[in-house]
Amino acid sequence: MKIEFYEEFPDKENLKKLKQLKFSTKLFICAKSISEFKKYEKIAKKYKKDLEVAYWPVVKNSYWISLFSNNQDLRDLFNKLEKIKNPLLIDLELPLNKKMILKNLFSFFKNRRLIKNFLQKHKNRITTAQPVESMFSRYIRFRGQNFDIKTEKSLMWYSSMLSSKDNSKVKKYLPYLKDKENYSVSLGTIAVGILGDEPILSPKDFEKDLKFVKKCGFEKIVVFRLKGLNKEYLKILNKFI
Repeated sequence: MKIEFYEEFPDKENLKKLKQLKFSTKLFICAKSISEFKKYEKIAKKYKKDLEVAYWPVVKNSYWISLFSNNQDLRDLFNKLEKIKNPLLIDLELPLNKKMILKNLFSFFKNRRLIKNFLQKHKNRITTAQPVESMFSRYIRFRGQNFDIKTEKSLMWYSSMLSSKDNSKVKKYLPYLKDKENYSVSLGTIAVGILGDEPILSPKDFEKDLKFVKKCGFEKIVVFRLKGLNKEYLKILNKFI
């Protein structure tokens, strides 16, 4: 399997974890601006010279890229992304500030066209991160977290954050997903993210999820996130290289 990583809060301490990796990988670095991203990209490549680095941009006000973001914020972001040639992560989630859903309800269709056009134009260098439920839930699809465009899609199956009922639904769905070569599965969480209270997946359960994803026929996973990498998780990952 190919193993990649997210890093939502890049700093020297977190990026230094790359030195532990003996296999080739890709790192999705979250940053508020291109200049900030480039700074962290340079640091990351000092720790791992063969590293592929992708830019994970955040949107002003809404953080994640959403149909409920401010329309002008999306336009500004996409204009800036035209100036960078790195691979991109488009993180399709509801705004961090849920009040924006009602505030920007009337921008829904404008934002959908804007996001879809950007994805179509840059599909060869984009990975979309989206909830795994977006593939089988009509409600999630309505929220604009799944677009019918042939980008690489990373399905966020953070089993530590889902109920046992929801995890069972995911396990029933993933084995039958077609064209698995166009998908990766994001696993975790092994460190907290922007919410600050994400449950941590134990090494034992992390290995179970990895085994299941491999059995389903997926060839790539993305781990959330690099900061949580330690000897236990690394030992498990090395079994799947």
